[in-house]
Amino acid sequence: MVNKVYDYNKNQPNLSAPDLDWQEFEDDYNSRRNLEGMISRFNSLVTKLVDAKTLHDYDNYHAALEDYAFTSYKAGSSASGFQTKQADLKQFFGRSSSPKKPDTETPESESV
Repeated sequence: MVNKVYDYNKNQPNLSAPDLDWQEFEDDYNSRRNLEGMISRFNSLVTKLVDAKTLHDYDNYHAALEDYAFTSYKAGSSASGFQTKQADLKQFFGRSSSPKKPDTETPESESV
């Protein structure tokens, strides 16, 4: 709506409310437009930073999985310290169980 009122004021000023301070309106409009441009650039920068972090997270996660596999191998051969490390890391590999079946029994309704 603001953009449309601005356009009408610029293109057909005779249709604009005479009691408004149109210079202030235009100043606010230009300031708003500049801020919108800055916000757009910041959002673009944030998106690029999040994407870069995601790539690093992916690399670190797969390297951590490789390290855990190595740790499990070494723990199996009773190498010193690896069993403790494996036990500590095992918490991140929770076992999934089959989901609980919903209760299909319905309580008997009481007579009034």
